[in-house]
Amino acid sequence: MTLSLRFICLSILLAFSFSSLAAPISIEAQSVISKVHTAAKEKDTVALKKLMVTEFVWSFGGDANAEQAIQAWKADKSMLKELYRATGQDCIENPDHSIECPKNAGTGYRAGFKKTTEGWRMFYFVAGD
Repeated sequence: MTLSLRFICLSILLAFSFSSLAAPISIEAQSVISKVHTAAKEKDTVALKKLMVTEFVWSFGGDANAEQAIQAWKADKSMLKELYRATGQDCIENPDHSIECPKNAGTGYRAGFKKTTEGWRMFYFVAGD
């Protein structure tokens, strides 16, 4: 085996080893994230609203209502583009078992998902701190 082939094999092995350290995201959560991703791409606000909690946080200015968020997103389609981008990247499970997409978002756009009595739902989409 050549040195470069050994390096490639070792790199792949290490990548799998480190990826296994993070808890896997449940299939149910992945399904909802995928549906949000698709609905954002298609600008399907009806489908999005069904995937959101009623007390949805979309602004740090005190707005915490899914209907308000949908109306704002209809007026500013760039937000749906950001939601599509955020949900198309790797996500991470937080210590409280909520999920954030993308992982390591910092103060950038990020979407949060949590398990509710109705199943997994998106409960925030914000940017900033």
